Amino acid sequence: MRDKDILSFAGDMDDDLEIEIPATDKKLSVKREDDFEELVPETDSKAYTQNGVSDEAFGIITTGIDPLEITEAGARITGYITTSHRQKVRLGTYVMVPYGDEDLFARIWKLQYLQEYAVDDATEIHSRRMLQSNTTDEVDYKFLAYLDPICILYEPRGRKGILDRRMSDRIPRPNTPIFPVTDKKKIQTGLNIPEEGIFMGHLSVGGELVKTHAFPSTVPYYLRNDYSMGDPLIFRHMLVCGSTGTGKTFLTKNLLRQFMSENNRYKLRGSEERRNPCLVIMDPQDEYSQLFEDNPEITDDDELTFEAEDVNFGACKNTKTFVAKINGEAYTGRSRAEQIEFTIPFEMVQNNSWLIAPVGMTELQYVGVDLLLEDYFKKTGQHTYSGFMDFIDNDITRDLYVESGKIHESSYDGIVRRVKNRALARVFDQPARPISELLGQIFKPGQVSVFPTEYITNSRIRDIITLTLMSTIVDNKLNTSGEAAVKETPIILGLDEAHRYLAKAGGEHSRRLISKFADAARQGRKEGLGLFLITQDPQDIDDTIFKQINTRIILNLSNDAAISTMKVKKEFEKRIPYLKKGQMIVQSPDNSDMVEIMGLSRCVVKHV
Repeated sequence: MRDKDILSFAGDMDDDLEIEIPATDKKLSVKREDDFEELVPETDSKAYTQNGVSDEAFGIITTGIDPLEITEAGARITGYITTSHRQKVRLGTYVMVPYGDEDLFARIWKLQYLQEYAVDDATEIHSRRMLQSNTTDEVDYKFLAYLDPICILYEPRGRKGILDRRMSDRIPRPNTPIFPVTDKKKIQTGLNIPEEGIFMGHLSVGGELVKTHAFPSTVPYYLRNDYSMGDPLIFRHMLVCGSTGTGKTFLTKNLLRQFMSENNRYKLRGSEERRNPCLVIMDPQDEYSQLFEDNPEITDDDELTFEAEDVNFGACKNTKTFVAKINGEAYTGRSRAEQIEFTIPFEMVQNNSWLIAPVGMTELQYVGVDLLLEDYFKKTGQHTYSGFMDFIDNDITRDLYVESGKIHESSYDGIVRRVKNRALARVFDQPARPISELLGQIFKPGQVSVFPTEYITNSRIRDIITLTLMSTIVDNKLNTSGEAAVKETPIILGLDEAHRYLAKAGGEHSRRLISKFADAARQGRKEGLGLFLITQDPQDIDDTIFKQINTRIILNLSNDAAISTMKVKKEFEKRIPYLKKGQMIVQSPDNSDMVEIMGLSRCVVKHV
């Protein structure tokens, strides 16, 4: 009898099969369709096959294509992906391969289709047939995923419930299932992401959020902010870079807001006392004063999610706006916080001659400016910009320096032309309190101090204000006798358009400024100074400072020079020009493996 006939015969019998049960003399009719619904326990979110393997498995480890191997230099691990899961798999997807008591945590680095049957599909007939039918049967092809082992997850002996990781030192067995990672703890441990700290965003792959079985289902990415493994990483400095329109300000507001909570306190050198940081922001677009205001678009659902993931949100009520008094210009910006006017006293130029020495001076002119300032400040009485102009724009003074050979005639005349500038006369010694007398009001623990410069039309004046504040912070932090308000307060300096002020040195004065800031960056951990730099041209930042930045957040960049400057892994480098708004790559070797994350879709403070 043929197999087909046997199956037909068996089918006919099943239609009306009767079974006698002696104990009850009742007959049970069994039909093809079940009379009862299958019981599925509600507590189990996974579906299992008969052998106990979850239906969530993407596929299995295979040796049919390549040998299975792992070495100290790398690994070759190939997985076959079943037809029902092929649409879920992406380059960069994180997966797990169980060993029994341990798990291999890996990342898919390559995807490949191979023919199941040897067919020449590069023919005219086949191409036309496929174009007409527009169908491809997945079972006719092998879909392969190549795994890059990241680490092995395991529970240390005697520490049940504690998850740890080590380098990949075991080879998975053939036919072992490949699972998506749906456990939040395993993902964070596998990528070495802290479980708490400064919230930065949610883990993603190719712009799609990584989801787990937890609530919330997303995987939060935190920046280490405690002293368990050294100093908090903000004092190793941060950089946010991205082209115009990629959401740098939106992201920066969300990040900076996370540092301003009552519970966030830092230690200073030589003291165990912890203090809230003071956030100082140079604001060239008049946007950061909105930290003072709530975002009215935040919903109750948003608040629930924020609280579940320890995201700080809402207005920083202790925000003040410090406005430079400029002759002929008034601040009419959007800040609703308390506004305090200040002026820059010419006295500050004594140790910071670059404040009046414009870019483009020759080396001899730079030396001459320093000499003239040194002699001017030796004079008794009040030292002002107008007084300095009277001092150098004087024939007797000129003859004294030129005839003695201290300054060459052409250099002296060039100095007078460059320093005698209307813009400088508008910024120094204006009718307001000197910034040197306001240090106690500017640098307060737990305060956000914003310095807007958008209302100033002259770019040189804007630069003077920014450089003055930078010099004030650095001088007092590095000087053993610095002002207590600065020296004894943890400071986070948010510097937008950082490439303008920390550019590669173009002269003697630039080199001095860069050298001073490089020293401040190196001693940031000791002195409690964290630089938070924002730029669209990271390639222009001086290397001595760039190398001090431990955490780099990369948004979309289209400039090849900027991309190559970041020196990220090739698999991430290729993604940079395609990152959408909100997508970013985080390079922070002391915090985690390099990852892609998505920022919040809502700003935690007002953003217009």
